[in-house]
Amino acid sequence: MIRYRNKNTGDVVEREHENARLEMLPNWERLAEDEKPDRVEPDGVLSRPQASLGAAPTDSDSPQAEAEAEFKEQQEEAGDPPAKSASKDAWVEYAEARAVSDEERAEIPSLTKDMLIAKYGEQPA
Repeated sequence: MIRYRNKNTGDVVEREHENARLEMLPNWERLAEDEKPDRVEPDGVLSRPQASLGAAPTDSDSPQAEAEAEFKEQQEEAGDPPAKSASKDAWVEYAEARAVSDEERAEIPSLTKDMLIAKYGEQPA
């Protein structure tokens, strides 16, 4: 039985025969038959502070921050969605106020009232 150890994770695998892929990869090493795997030494990459997805701070003067502020203001100006019993025209008007692109605005009149409610009926976050 041939044993290989991953230098990064410490994982040890056993193979019946020599594994060409594990032999080639630089982070895998072949262990001698009586060799005990060494303790994994952290390389510092995984111990660095990690930010959650979407949690990166945005500079308040950056174009991205300005665009986000403009979007938020647009969504607030659109107000609350109309009642589900409101006319399709009311829903079209509301959807056009919430739309973020010309392509989206062009699509709105072709949507059914139920589609408009499904897409724009939720309160903006």
